[in-house]
Amino acid sequence: MSLRSPSKYTILAGLFLLGSVALAIAVAFSLTNVLDRLVPSNKFTIRFSMSAGAPGLKPDSQVTLGGQKIGSVTSVGFDADSTHVLVGVRVAAAYPIYPNAVVGLERPLLGSQSWINISSVGSGDAKLAQGAIIDGRAAGGFLAQFGLTQEDVRKLLDSTQATVTNLNELIAANRPKIDGIVDNVGSITKSASEHWPKWSGQLDTTLTNVADFSGKLGPMADNFNGKVDNFGKLLGNVNTVIDENRPNIKQITTDASAIASDFRSKTMPSIDNVAKGIEAWCATELPELRRSVANLRLMTDQAKRAVVEIRAQPWRLFFQPSKKELETDVLFWAANAYADAVSDLRSASEGMQQTIALANKSNAAGTGPSAAMLEAQYKLLQDSMQVYKKAEQDLLEVLILRTGANKPSGPAQPATK
Repeated sequence: MSLRSPSKYTILAGLFLLGSVALAIAVAFSLTNVLDRLVPSNKFTIRFSMSAGAPGLKPDSQVTLGGQKIGSVTSVGFDADSTHVLVGVRVAAAYPIYPNAVVGLERPLLGSQSWINISSVGSGDAKLAQGAIIDGRAAGGFLAQFGLTQEDVRKLLDSTQATVTNLNELIAANRPKIDGIVDNVGSITKSASEHWPKWSGQLDTTLTNVADFSGKLGPMADNFNGKVDNFGKLLGNVNTVIDENRPNIKQITTDASAIASDFRSKTMPSIDNVAKGIEAWCATELPELRRSVANLRLMTDQAKRAVVEIRAQPWRLFFQPSKKELETDVLFWAANAYADAVSDLRSASEGMQQTIALANKSNAAGTGPSAAMLEAQYKLLQDSMQVYKKAEQDLLEVLILRTGANKPSGPAQPATK
């Protein structure tokens, strides 16, 4: 019994030792990714610019495709010119990678361990060759979680800086106005604070008055309802009166209709006949009316000139004029006659134009001014032209005599029409 027991313990110790060695080997393989090296894989290099760098990457860092591990980083270093960071990777051959693949550096939200993520394997006829170099995107870090790149962040910072600069310039340019506004707000606040006790008392009084008025609304509403009832009774009485006098109202309406009918059938034709007679009389007496209007306008012009002359030389009403004044008077009467002739000629010309316009308008309807009217108008125009020429000649002679040696001995008389 004593000889068999040591042999049993020796076997158990040996088995424990072998199990420990096997476990140590398994742990070593697991920690060193030796098993990954036994899987067929493709090796290539990812190139990052020196400004972007490859922070957080080291050998054995993961290489993922859509977030799933397909390889690992084998090396991290620089190129010969030290202008780029070169990251060597090993990717399982089961996942084809093309030259236009999109490869980027990903950084965790917390921590410093980064990894390579392939967001697109690309496409084409030929796969990425062993040892080939492919450009990678810069690390996105925390901002990459929101779809922002370093260039987007840089633009955002530049825009923010420009906005802040413009805001500072605007504040500096309007500092006096801002200070004035702040002072005004302070004074208003101070004034409101000083007057608040008074306003508070007035507010309490107003609320009390509103409450009192609300208490009076009930009786007022009752009074209004009573007046509405009385008005309804009044309308009922009016309707009763209308019903009682409906025959009389109907008779009054019938009589009014008969009067309107008589007015349309009898009175209106009489009014039309009177209007036609007045129109015919106006057409017959039109030259005389125009002549009367022209004479009235002439009288008005002469009265106006007389008033002007009296206001300018009122002494002529009381004293005898001298020789020089008589010479001036001759010129005045010549000019006065010339002005009257011009006024008459203008009036006759306007009358002739109106007669011609009336003739053109009336010919379309088959009627027009009579031949006697046209002849009278034409004769009036000729007479006015003769008077105008005579007045113009007299005025020229007076002007010539005033500038020459011979002068008139007496005042000239105005030209007769």
